Amino acid sequence: MRTVVALLFFCGGAFGQVPDLPGRLNLSPPEPVIRKPVQPSHYLDAIGPKGAILGAEDGTFEAWLNPIKVARDFRLSVYFDGALEPVDLAEMAETVAVSPGRVTITHSHAAFTVRQTWLAAIDDPVLLVLLEIDTNRPLRLRASFIPEMKPMWPASFGGQSSSFDEKEKAFILGEGLRQHTSVIGSPLFSTHSEQIGHQLPGRRVLAEMEVTPEIARRHTIPIVIASSREQYRRALDNLAQMVAQRDAYYQEFAARTLRVRTPDTALNDAVRWATYAIDKGWACNEGVGCGLVAGYARSGESERPGFAWYFGGDALMNSWSVVDYGDFERARKALEFLRGHQRADGKLEHELTQSAALLDWSKYPYGYYHGDTTPLYIYSAWRYVVRSGDLEFLRASWASLEKAYTYCVSALDDDGLLSNRKAGAGAVETGALSGRVANDIYLQGVWLAALDAYIRLADAAGKPPTDAAERRGRARAALNRWWVESKATYAFARLTDGSVYTAQSAWQGIALAFGGLDPERTAKAAAHLNRPELTTDWGARLFATDSPNYDPLSYNDGSVWPFVTGFAILAEYANHQAAGGLRHLHGMAALTGLNAAGYIPEYLSGERLQSLPHAVPHQLFSSSAVVNPLVSGMIGLDGDAIHRMLVVRPHLPQTWSVQIENYRVGKSVVAGEIRRSRGEARITLTISGDPLAVTLSPAFEAGATAISAEVNGATVPAAAEATPGDTHVTLRTGAVRKVEAIIRVKESAAPPLVLAAPLPGDAAPPHH
Repeated sequence: MRTVVALLFFCGGAFGQVPDLPGRLNLSPPEPVIRKPVQPSHYLDAIGPKGAILGAEDGTFEAWLNPIKVARDFRLSVYFDGALEPVDLAEMAETVAVSPGRVTITHSHAAFTVRQTWLAAIDDPVLLVLLEIDTNRPLRLRASFIPEMKPMWPASFGGQSSSFDEKEKAFILGEGLRQHTSVIGSPLFSTHSEQIGHQLPGRRVLAEMEVTPEIARRHTIPIVIASSREQYRRALDNLAQMVAQRDAYYQEFAARTLRVRTPDTALNDAVRWATYAIDKGWACNEGVGCGLVAGYARSGESERPGFAWYFGGDALMNSWSVVDYGDFERARKALEFLRGHQRADGKLEHELTQSAALLDWSKYPYGYYHGDTTPLYIYSAWRYVVRSGDLEFLRASWASLEKAYTYCVSALDDDGLLSNRKAGAGAVETGALSGRVANDIYLQGVWLAALDAYIRLADAAGKPPTDAAERRGRARAALNRWWVESKATYAFARLTDGSVYTAQSAWQGIALAFGGLDPERTAKAAAHLNRPELTTDWGARLFATDSPNYDPLSYNDGSVWPFVTGFAILAEYANHQAAGGLRHLHGMAALTGLNAAGYIPEYLSGERLQSLPHAVPHQLFSSSAVVNPLVSGMIGLDGDAIHRMLVVRPHLPQTWSVQIENYRVGKSVVAGEIRRSRGEARITLTISGDPLAVTLSPAFEAGATAISAEVNGATVPAAAEATPGDTHVTLRTGAVRKVEAIIRVKESAAPPLVLAAPLPGDAAPPHH
């Protein structure tokens, strides 16, 4: 015990005296909840707009109050029955319960149970660690951490210091200019390690608390991490309210956003948790503002918590899912944030650190080095405007969109394709092709999508589209010349040495889905996205195994990225390759929880189902790979609030039914069911708010012939249209608030539906 006495100093509070603690709070995990045994190495977090607890399922964590890393390796331990050494609670972590707004780890011992709940406040820079303890004997708990008080990479502070406020029972961390403060405390802290003024301790900081059975029975014990003394006191006074606000936020979020139910429960759960994962990427701080960050991970000894700074391209891709699940307000704010960081020449920012207000970000080379962000901005603005009908946003953004278009034109090569050398990186950042790409297929796909969007935006804004239509035709013709007949694929890139890199790649998905390329070729290429050389049971490889530089463990040369697989899924459904699309979609859903409950990791091996060592466990655009391809791809929902129209073009298996609620089209909200059986599709929709003109075009097996169709009890003409992969029957209505449609065809039985359920460590199917 002498070692402990040398480090700790008594600071009031007799054993057994009840301090000013809240009563026992109701911390039962709210639905939805994932309950599972603890996997100590698995990532776990509690994230709010202004702060985050980033940790592991064993209960250890680091704390961030945007944009400052407050502390790392925060852990709890316990002395029991007069023991000389504490036992780390991480060793006793048994189960974890994960809800969207908070998580609870249960630590179990034969004589006591400690339930540790993490929560990040919804409105304030406050993090809570709430302890519920069941014990019949007195315990002494120790909280320990390494103080950091460092801003997010690449900013820095000088003169960090710590002290202990005896009245607040809290550690006060500061920096030399006294502009930023962090507080870590608890009313039950009774002893603490020595604090030397004007510097941070050169070792782990300790604080201890005495817990009697009476205290444990009657009280929840809080540890509060806050940005100021005032926030600390306010949090202690309003703990129950903060918990209730956090729970209410996600209850309200679930009530107003899209809900989907399919026969695939894994897919249903994946979509539900993906929407929460994306929403939790909304980050705010006083210096920079609020926007979508890219993803979260523990930073360890660094100051980079995964990709928790603002990435323009990631935010734009994620906005497609945000629009699909109906959070128009959030999508608009994400676009406005990026619009506010547009460069004078029209280029959109690729990345912005959360600590940008603490340094001159323009002196760093990272901000504008990507070429895809600017065309993605144009395309994403169109997706938002057409679905929301927000013409006021379009008017406010038109000058910005014109500048973005003009910038893209300035970065074209002579054939009308967007130049990686002029615009910046696209698909390749590292690996064998780094520095060798003149034009890549992904950048051309987003350019073609942007051209089409710009023409439509100009029409909606009542502006002339200048030469965009001519440029679109020229770019399409140029990209069509990239076709590689022997491989039934579009080449990945033209290289700087003049050669063509003909390797098949999942990067072509955007061009196949939105490029308006030769339909016969895009159908062939989309069908080949399911080649065993390209596809695993957990997604599509960036490059096929027969590519010259294939490496399944390389960041850019053969690994599986969920967001790129999402592009492939969109391409498969756009080109009527439903079996391939569903296989990939199911594979994406299977990744939910691989490294972290409710999340899909950044990237994975191309050979085995395992994320790679530096992959971020909570990556927003990976979760988006489930939402947007399901809604816009498989179910085929496409709303147009400007013209008050809804298209439903589902590609469902022959035995499936799908229910939807809260699909938003402007001021209209759509709910309904799509039921498929052999020879029949039944579609029922109800539309609240403004009525919509509806187009129904369900997919049937290839070779199907139409028999009959009726809409709202009336017989209507029905004609089958063959595509390269299936047959569609299309019906149209005027503006309605209800649709009941039955379409009957003669079709063959679908082949048995086999969807793999890969497990960690499973190898990819043979590809030679």
